[in-house]
Amino acid sequence: MDRPEAYVIEDDAMIADIFAKAVESANYHTITIRDGYEALECLKKGKPALVVLDLRLPHVHGIHILKAIRDDSRLSNTRVIVVSSDATQTQFLREEADLILVKPIGFNQLREMAERLRPE
Repeated sequence: MDRPEAYVIEDDAMIADIFAKAVESANYHTITIRDGYEALECLKKGKPALVVLDLRLPHVHGIHILKAIRDDSRLSNTRVIVVSSDATQTQFLREEADLILVKPIGFNQLREMAERLRPE
């Protein structure tokens, strides 16, 4: 069986690398995206099963990317894990995100959450 695709949308290179490795260890094919514009372009073309989404990104805020995902019927089955260092900012996203994780996030924690959200 092919591995489902996952986007890790995170502008910090070191964190993005850790997140990507954690998601890959949950048996996803992972694409790392470091910019809000690039994220929107990739989402127009791709159909990821999972998105790990940082809220504070260059050029386009993560909230707008989450809205774009939820407004696109092609992405209706895409699961979204929102990650943020600001717990208060995430409170109003509970209805839109599948999971919300507050940084710092451990490798094993993210791997387990990604495994839990894997499509059957």
